Amino acid sequence: MKDPKIGQTQEHQDSGQPNGHVLPPLSITEEQNKLLESALRIKIMHALADEPLTSKQVAEKLHKTPGNIHYHIIKLFEGGLLELVRTEAAGGVIQKFYRSKGTFFHSENLRGFQFRTEDKIEHFTTRLTLSSAELAAFQRELMQVITAWESKITQGDEYGVEFVIGRLPHTDSSSEPEVSP
Repeated sequence: MKDPKIGQTQEHQDSGQPNGHVLPPLSITEEQNKLLESALRIKIMHALADEPLTSKQVAEKLHKTPGNIHYHIIKLFEGGLLELVRTEAAGGVIQKFYRSKGTFFHSENLRGFQFRTEDKIEHFTTRLTLSSAELAAFQRELMQVITAWESKITQGDEYGVEFVIGRLPHTDSSSEPEVSP
């Protein structure tokens, strides 16, 4: 299953950088893409976006067991999606603080979800007319909604969410023939 935010569009992220600095999506490999095929791992990436944390701190934040979160953090780190920011000795234990390298991703290998008919919940299609500035605003708002839901503590089944934005061929509606009554 593919991650909803791994795509070929030019999304941007608010990475928690000072002054709301916007970073481009992180280009990832097919192997990294596979590492992000988990809603929990996406939540971990968001938990580590704003400040470096230990796996125990992430576990507390996400209401999960430390061992489970540690396992996923190690996989994400080994896959090059997290960076080790610092280590600290605390009571004879070495604490490792990690930070995510991104929360939006770009992959050349994305093929989208292949939902079975019985698993499709919703399919929504529409058309919008947008200037370049309006398109950028629409993308920002859409990514804010996705990020908010990816960052929430949620329960239940995992769902794939896929959005595709593309320019449609230009049609001149004024050249359509008039219909006589």
